[in-house]
Amino acid sequence: MTNWGDAADAYETKIENAVSATDGQTILYNGTPVLAVFHSSSAGQTKSSGEVWTQDLPYLRSVSSPEKGNEIPNYYSRVEFTQAEFRGKFLAAYPNADFSEDVSHWISGMTTTEGTNVDHVTVGGVRVRGSEMRTIFSLRSASFETEVQDGKIIFFVTGYGHGVGMSQYGANEMAKEGSTWREIVEHYYVGVTVETRTRNDVA
Repeated sequence: MTNWGDAADAYETKIENAVSATDGQTILYNGTPVLAVFHSSSAGQTKSSGEVWTQDLPYLRSVSSPEKGNEIPNYYSRVEFTQAEFRGKFLAAYPNADFSEDVSHWISGMTTTEGTNVDHVTVGGVRVRGSEMRTIFSLRSASFETEVQDGKIIFFVTGYGHGVGMSQYGANEMAKEGSTWREIVEHYYVGVTVETRTRNDVA
């Protein structure tokens, strides 16, 4: 709250009003409470849960997300590795990877889903998911492009977080454009309903 400065009281009141207005409201899919995951920002498109985790949940589908990148902190990031650093990190996860070729051939066969969300990429002859690359190289998201510059491997990353469910900055932009909280929820969680439930109903 200290980061809000003079606006702290106004923001606190806004949060209290939002909590009060949605008290008892539960997001349901076929009558069952959903896994309401969220992230900071997407690269214009969220990810389906199966792209990131093992289970493909029907309400966690890829949808458009109206972020304005130039207004979002940490939306674009650049991460670079020496060849030794890159090789060491990847071999720690996949010891059988082969980096005997020139560095320009280490990364190939990148496929994307919607937007720049990386689906799979081949590294040292090993096919891995974009979400695995994010973990191995501590990237802010799995929406990235790569280049080799002066012998170094560089990641150009867009967005922040796993990319599944509601984008916080995307939701904020929808609210600015006039969408209600219910419309925002039903956009990011596909096919859900929002109903009033007591704690006993949900338990």
